[in-house]
Amino acid sequence: MSYEGYVQYLCKAGHYQERDCMQDTPTKCCRGDCYEPIVWWNGVDITNGSYEGRKRIDGYIKLKEKTRRECGECNSVLEITYEIPRKKGYSVIEEMRKELENA
Repeated sequence: MSYEGYVQYLCKAGHYQERDCMQDTPTKCCRGDCYEPIVWWNGVDITNGSYEGRKRIDGYIKLKEKTRRECGECNSVLEITYEIPRKKGYSVIEEMRKELENA
């Protein structure tokens, strides 16, 4: 059996990256000026395609934008950060919160 897919990642600052499922899991942000740890991830399985009709079936999570920084002259996007989902994917922060509540 084969598996095709990728993983969505967010660092603690909300920077987003994707990696092929066969690549090593990053521990820190991919941005050159941000070294925050990866705190959230989600596996996206595209083995059987991403859609069935109009319904998304691959597990992709659309992230909610938190901040957007644009160039004042040309309006190109310089940086976007995203909110870390609390109920979807795997959140290190959410798991730590649960552990503290149960301690």
